[in-house]
Amino acid sequence: MINSFSVIVPVLNKENEIIRTLESIDASIAFFHQHHDGTQAVHSELIVVDEGSTDRTPALLEAFSQNKPYFKVIKHFRSLGIGPARNTGAKIAKGDILFFCDGDDLVFKEHIYLCFMLLNHQPTPGETALKNVEITVGDKSYPLTLPPHPVGIVRTGVQMQDALHPYWKAAIENTLALNLCIRRDCHEFIEGFPEAPVYKQIGGCEDVSYDLWMAKFFKVLKVEIETVEYIRYPGNNFDRQLKKFQAAPDQYQDETPPEEQALHLLRRKLEHDRFSYLTEKFKKVTWNAAFFPILNWQQLANDYLAQDCYSEAITLYEQGMVAEPDTRENVRNILAAAYNNFGSAFHKQGDLEHAGLYFKKVIDLNPTLSSGDLARVHFNLGTVLHKQRQFEQAIPYLQKAVALQPGFPEAIAELSAVTNQWQLLTKGYQFSSGFAAADLTPLSSYFDRFKSVALNALEIGSRDGRVTCWLLDNVLLQPAATITCVDRFEGLTDEQPILERFEANIARTGAAEKVRQIAGKPGEVLRSQPNHHYPLVYVGGMTTASETLEIAVLSWSLLTVGGVIVFADYELKPGQTLTELPPKSAIEAFANLFSNKLRRLYQGSAVLLEKIAE
Repeated sequence: MINSFSVIVPVLNKENEIIRTLESIDASIAFFHQHHDGTQAVHSELIVVDEGSTDRTPALLEAFSQNKPYFKVIKHFRSLGIGPARNTGAKIAKGDILFFCDGDDLVFKEHIYLCFMLLNHQPTPGETALKNVEITVGDKSYPLTLPPHPVGIVRTGVQMQDALHPYWKAAIENTLALNLCIRRDCHEFIEGFPEAPVYKQIGGCEDVSYDLWMAKFFKVLKVEIETVEYIRYPGNNFDRQLKKFQAAPDQYQDETPPEEQALHLLRRKLEHDRFSYLTEKFKKVTWNAAFFPILNWQQLANDYLAQDCYSEAITLYEQGMVAEPDTRENVRNILAAAYNNFGSAFHKQGDLEHAGLYFKKVIDLNPTLSSGDLARVHFNLGTVLHKQRQFEQAIPYLQKAVALQPGFPEAIAELSAVTNQWQLLTKGYQFSSGFAAADLTPLSSYFDRFKSVALNALEIGSRDGRVTCWLLDNVLLQPAATITCVDRFEGLTDEQPILERFEANIARTGAAEKVRQIAGKPGEVLRSQPNHHYPLVYVGGMTTASETLEIAVLSWSLLTVGGVIVFADYELKPGQTLTELPPKSAIEAFANLFSNKLRRLYQGSAVLLEKIAE
């Protein structure tokens, strides 16, 4: 809770205006104490910093201070500028919050009370409904909604007697110190107003720089109620720019002389340098839970994310969602992007543990991303787990990636590799590198309809059982499912008879009872098989067009209507050379001949054809 406030007034030779200004502040302090209903007393003080006035201002200040223990005068022996004067007052001040008023402006009596109430408002934890109050300024009453979260700065509206263009009126209200009330912690973090001599040479802009810094790091609540008056006097900064303020922004011709433009360039460089310094300073500060909500944490986190400062961005997003749960929906997707980018950075560095941690955080966050983006995240996590040889854990994430984006080639290939490695690891399969069998994992979605039925499958060209084992592990899941394997089963593989290797691999599936093996020439064996018996036929191990065409025609009559035939040798394998026409030419000829009776489901290194008519 806020227990004190200070009003700081820099002044230089304002003998005709200073008493009126101080009386308006005095009235506002008195109004606050009359209407503040807090249980704890609030300490107030009014501090004037005299910038070496040479007129009657010092004497007037001395007279005004009589019988006012809350009133202090601090003297500079020479004018250093309004920025140093305000900073001197802030260093002397004891208030939890700070107000600033120049020596020739006015505050309305309700100003301090309104700003204090808004800064001191602490929403009840878990409270969702916004609290509405009514505030009276002068003879008008205004409805006011209290902020749903604590804020660091309050800005009110500014009354000006001159008619200004709305653009410039808003710009003035957003940069003046007069209508500003700021927590001391915020002021001290940005290290006060700028004090470089260039600001005194320009004759202003301290407020512009101060606003830039404070609004970047802290939440500002803008209230449209006018509670102060910015007065134009002959020759003051307001008066010098009146022509500009009354014109539309695109109609005003800048008449700033070149030497002053050069000063403004220097001023903007100093602004940027201070901002960079504060950004680095912010990274090193530990904010407590009570103070965190007043930070402009969403904007700061977004800026860090744009600079690839993922750790800083993530910390702010995470703490912000805890401090303000109602921001979760708005922040969740941005935080997911930060997690994913951070995970990718770790992945590039070879830090798989942290990469996996942050990819998993994305998924746990359950963001509402596009299916393509979610697929990429699942693929990223699956890839990391694969590299960590956590095959069983990687498979579900890669399957999800493929389900979210069926045409995701990297995920399909990764899923195939992980599945094969997992099966080899857990079941001890021994497959020969000399036999090139089609990898069916990327095509698994086409076989989903067969998993819940007592499927009769036919495989031609079984070799060492690689495809047979995959079908038993992934498709032929029902107890009554069967597969008929046709192959010559001749020769050796790795100095072991092919049939012996085949039978050993089938035994490792734990489903050997589902397998019927037939040794012989496929063209002869197929003629003895029952027609319209197999919903799934796999043709592999073909090397010539003539053999492929014969097998295709014979298999067609064995396939049920609605069944699928897989040709595994559509494309040549790397390093494969042929002396005859390749299987692809036979497959295309067959597909053309039966084009009105089939539908091509898939074409890649293998071809899937669905029989739609007898």
